[in-house]
Amino acid sequence: MMMTDKEQLNNNVQFQQLSTEMKEAIKSIMVSPTEQEIEDKKNGKRKRKVPLPHGHSQLDWMKKQSAAQPCFDTSGNGGKITIQELKKHNNENDAWTVYKGRVYNITDYFQFHPGGKIELLRAAGNDCTQMFEFTHSWVNFEAMMLKYLVGYLSIEDN
Repeated sequence: MMMTDKEQLNNNVQFQQLSTEMKEAIKSIMVSPTEQEIEDKKNGKRKRKVPLPHGHSQLDWMKKQSAAQPCFDTSGNGGKITIQELKKHNNENDAWTVYKGRVYNITDYFQFHPGGKIELLRAAGNDCTQMFEFTHSWVNFEAMMLKYLVGYLSIEDN
């Protein structure tokens, strides 16, 4: 049986050294697939895509992303984003997510996401790593969101 990200996290030595409060904060932002999504994938059921307006294909996104200015936070904190800060960016008009410890601004992607805004909202203000790997294991998230990197999730106790 495959270990979940939360189980892997519990086995991580660095994670074990954190306070109980910080461990719970990290676990609270992790988005996992639902039981129904796991069952549907096992049975070969594909998720429905939503119709996107003209000019909002994945190719259009890649063009937009390549022309965008980098978002990396250079405010002097070394690009460290706290969980509290991440959680503030949790809606369609201001959305950040974590993927493999890096924080990305996904706000502009809402108009381009083939699964629709509701699916993408699950990631807003949370860590989408497990969900993304489950749903889009073949997609290179880092390349797709390169210019939208805001910083790195700080998992240090304050």
